[in-house]
Amino acid sequence: MNAAIVIVFIVISVLAIVISINLISSKRKAAAIERIHKTCLEENEQLSDEIERVKEELHLIRFKAGESDRLKSAFLMNMSHELRTPLHAIMGFAGLISNPSMPEEDKITYANIINRNVDSLLEIISDIFDISQSESGVTAVEFESVNVNDLLNSLQTWINLEKPNVRKENIVVKVNKASKDNNFCIYTDGYKLRRALNHLVYNALKYSNEGFIEIGYTFSENKQMDFYVKDDGIGFSNDKLELMFSQFRQVDETPVRQYGGLGLGLTLAQKFATFLNGKLWAESEPGKGSTFHITLPYDNKI
Repeated sequence: MNAAIVIVFIVISVLAIVISINLISSKRKAAAIERIHKTCLEENEQLSDEIERVKEELHLIRFKAGESDRLKSAFLMNMSHELRTPLHAIMGFAGLISNPSMPEEDKITYANIINRNVDSLLEIISDIFDISQSESGVTAVEFESVNVNDLLNSLQTWINLEKPNVRKENIVVKVNKASKDNNFCIYTDGYKLRRALNHLVYNALKYSNEGFIEIGYTFSENKQMDFYVKDDGIGFSNDKLELMFSQFRQVDETPVRQYGGLGLGLTLAQKFATFLNGKLWAESEPGKGSTFHITLPYDNKI
């Protein structure tokens, strides 16, 4: 009898141990399942975030691609207009000059108009050539001795000749030379510096209706020169300035634009400044004019 009771007790104890082991194993399995479930949820959340990020990037890429196509289409349309205008003038006045009964005085006037429009065409072609070279990465920098004061004088003469063509004879063109030495020269790429300043001066004339345009340069520390073009024209807000420095962009992008041009001037000036190891920057305020600077290192030991 006692042996039977002992056997029953042992069996019950074994069963209790087995049940306890099973309970512990079940809890461990449940905890492991919970951990796996939590990990899956976290990974799923991370994957969802990654999918959203990729969607946003694709949307931005599509937007930029569409914007780029729009800007290029607008640029081609502007270029077509800018090319046709002088071409029509050249063809029209050339036809008038061919008339043998045309007075000699009128022929001279029309010939001057043809020459101005030829210059406009050459300027457009030069801009397209320059931007194509810079975009393809084949632009070479050719350093030479450049007489700075002569450069400023030539810019002043050029803009004074340009004023009557755009009916802005009342604008005064000033020159400020930091060096009074007429033979003062620096070692730089004369073509690129001249082209960059040309674009800045022409923009000043384009966006000014009265007042003055000042072309000059100053010296700063560490062998730096600051060329500048200052005007008291319409001026621009910071967001407009940022827009103007973008390729193919213009202040007025409406179908009927008040200001002409291809929208490459500041882009080219900025690229030329970079090629010369300098930078182009601007200060402006709406209604109070603008000052565009080209700061670059210089060496006058030729």
